[in-house]
Amino acid sequence: MKKVLITGGLGDIARAIVAELEADGGYEVYALGRDELDVTDWDGVETAMQRFAPDVLVNNAGYVVPQSIRHADLADIKKHIDVNLGGTFYCTAVALKKNPALDIVNIGSSAATKVHADWSVYCAAKAAVIMATKCWAEDGLYAVAVSPGRTKTKMRKNLYPDEDQSTLLLPEDFAKVVMKAVRREYPSGSHIDVHKEDVEDLLKEERVSFDPHSGKVGS
Repeated sequence: MKKVLITGGLGDIARAIVAELEADGGYEVYALGRDELDVTDWDGVETAMQRFAPDVLVNNAGYVVPQSIRHADLADIKKHIDVNLGGTFYCTAVALKKNPALDIVNIGSSAATKVHADWSVYCAAKAAVIMATKCWAEDGLYAVAVSPGRTKTKMRKNLYPDEDQSTLLLPEDFAKVVMKAVRREYPSGSHIDVHKEDVEDLLKEERVSFDPHSGKVGS
């Protein structure tokens, strides 16, 4: 059984990914919340990766508080970068030392490719995660980024309490796309942008397998 470690493990998206992994039955799943794994704490990351030594790392921990750069708090800017970008690097780098054959699934955001006036630090950090994914693929690793669009989570509900919930992507549908990445159904370096309108088409795509060493895709 492959061991899968999910950071930010208490959020709605993480819970949906856990449910998909458990339904499959072929995985040992460790979903670690901030109390178990603070992705900005180097010692904590080292301890977690030593303890679990995952075969698949899902970098899911995230942080967003919309704010204009005109009025931004410097400590909050640092937190955005430390959690969304730094945590992805720290966890991946340490996990690779424990398991050089690690597969990496980065949870990005559609904000990585869209302009939001009050989300500049979050957008920039997530865009960097997408680029890191492509660089790691070029470096010979299996790395895929999967980005949710507007998704029905408690975090989004807090940000936009009056939003029409029927227009949002369901976490469980997004998790099904993440499972395709966990099963290596995308070429390394891929960035899969997932929205409510296209998730059905993404899930209908033919299953393939990808060998990151040969660079070949097969059915």
